[in-house]
Amino acid sequence: MCGFCGLYYNRELTEKEEELARKMGESITFRGPDSDSTLLRGHFTAAFRRLSIIDLEGGTQPFSIEDGAFGGVFNGEVYNYLELQKQLKEEGVSFSTNSEIEVMLRLYQREGASFVSRLRGMYAIAFYNREKKELFLARDRFGIKPLYYRKSAEGLTFASEAKAFFNEADFAGFDVNEEKLQQYFTFQYIPGNDTLTDGICHVPPASYLVCHPGEEPVVTRYFDPIFTPDSKTDFETKKQAVREVICESVKSHMLADVQVGSFLSSGIDSAIITSVASKLSPGIKAYTVAFGEKEYSEITEADAIARHLDVEHIKLVAGPEEFKRAFEKVVWHLDFPVADPSTVAIYLICERAAQDLKVVLSGEGSDELFGGYRVYDESRFSSRIYALPAFLKRFLAAVAHALPDSVRGKNLLLRGTTPLSERYVGNAFIFGEEEKREFLKTYREDRKFYDATREIYDAARHLSPMAQMQYVDLMTWLRGDILVKSDRLAMAHSLEIRVPFLDREVFEVAKTLCDKDKLSHHTTKYILREAFRDMVDEATVLRPKLGYPVPVRKWLRGEELYGFAREIFENSTADAFVSREYCLKLLDDHRDGKADNYRKLWTLMVFVTWYRLYVTEGGKISDKILSEMHPNLDRDRSKE
Repeated sequence: MCGFCGLYYNRELTEKEEELARKMGESITFRGPDSDSTLLRGHFTAAFRRLSIIDLEGGTQPFSIEDGAFGGVFNGEVYNYLELQKQLKEEGVSFSTNSEIEVMLRLYQREGASFVSRLRGMYAIAFYNREKKELFLARDRFGIKPLYYRKSAEGLTFASEAKAFFNEADFAGFDVNEEKLQQYFTFQYIPGNDTLTDGICHVPPASYLVCHPGEEPVVTRYFDPIFTPDSKTDFETKKQAVREVICESVKSHMLADVQVGSFLSSGIDSAIITSVASKLSPGIKAYTVAFGEKEYSEITEADAIARHLDVEHIKLVAGPEEFKRAFEKVVWHLDFPVADPSTVAIYLICERAAQDLKVVLSGEGSDELFGGYRVYDESRFSSRIYALPAFLKRFLAAVAHALPDSVRGKNLLLRGTTPLSERYVGNAFIFGEEEKREFLKTYREDRKFYDATREIYDAARHLSPMAQMQYVDLMTWLRGDILVKSDRLAMAHSLEIRVPFLDREVFEVAKTLCDKDKLSHHTTKYILREAFRDMVDEATVLRPKLGYPVPVRKWLRGEELYGFAREIFENSTADAFVSREYCLKLLDDHRDGKADNYRKLWTLMVFVTWYRLYVTEGGKISDKILSEMHPNLDRDRSKE
């Protein structure tokens, strides 16, 4: 695991640009504190920060082959690299190291950009072909590892984290795209490949970018996570395939020359990962976080799982002070606003795990692949309503709108009388259009939240409503929320998170499952639970998903967070976008029990804080946070 930054210009670069790349890399030292190095080749320069996990002696980057004809950097892990290396050796290729980067460069040399489709793992890649003067950037199939880029008059700059761009002289700073901000307040993150700041883009997941001097970069998508349900294969055969492929994936994801641990909640996903891993590596450590509020704690259930699996269980219990201490750092590390309350919990448990480990396994992706969200089940009922004649749907919609919010069934009627593509945008839905109109000063009627998912629904229109929802979540929620918080908040502590469910081979099995394989017997992820029923205790098999429960709802009503939130809103520098009065009223209504506004408040708190850190203060907090986390780092070295 690591981080990297680099430049690719329309002209030959000099040591001045190499130094700039090194300075950019220094701003994300936490992604790779073990070593740093740079590479300068023609139109390309890159700086690499290393977290040593595989080939501790020989895996140093940047890496070059053929006397510098091909070189570059890579962030992540490729779990089939030994298999690929063996194939190349059989074809007569020699290797000087046992590292993934050399295998990939040899493949790039022989096959060009298309080689990336052969990789199994999580990765962000930046390679350079000196003869063609070609830049090659790529990301893994699901978007586990990040890669940003920005274009300028000089060419193109790329980085593992967007905060590195602060170091560029021609970078005008972070700003706010009003259309993306309007989407943020519904999604709780910025969907798509653009970011909240114009000019900063993601290399899309499952895609590669190729660029030549003076030309526009060309982005090619090499994989689409579309579902292809198989109704002919029987359940037992599918169940066995699910078990085998997940066990094999966990084994692959434990490839490391350092100790590997696991996160453990109360749910089936982490229990499966920890169970399989503990059999492969007896003595594995499992980590759980809670916040001292009984109704928001998973520790008791996680402890029972750990005892059943006979693994060492490390428990972290945090309170509101730890929560507040971490909040600003969490927002800074995320690069752009991600208003998921679980982010602070993830940050704190990663901080604890990093005291012992460099690598930890986690259960992200299981819900999207195997149907883990309860909202998927609701689609079966709402789709029946939507199948009714148009005149009847209009009548039911009118009735639903007239009913008080407290009436049971109102929301089901509203969902059933609204097209799926105009109501479902992912696992979270924070503010509707009418609500945004009240507080968002840049609101425009011609921007609708569902504009961001229109093309995704078009690609999945042949699937069932449930499979459509899964596909939307894979293309938005997973890559915009789940994987962003996992990567950024783990790497904030130089910790690598690996996600065995988000594996090429696991998806090949999961995509063939039918709705009834996933939702059955009054539970979610039915086939996954059945496949591992004998490996985990019965209570875990049956337990519904909780996620990382945090007591934000409760704390915002009391002394723990009310004053903290009020201070954030009163000192807001984002008045050009968000009404301060609306935020304060929302907070008081929540405190007084008039409404449950905690998710909306959190979304506003995150944006207001992000705006102050990244726009108003222009990244000044970067040095402060880096000095706290890495006190031995010489921040003035670039001035020598």
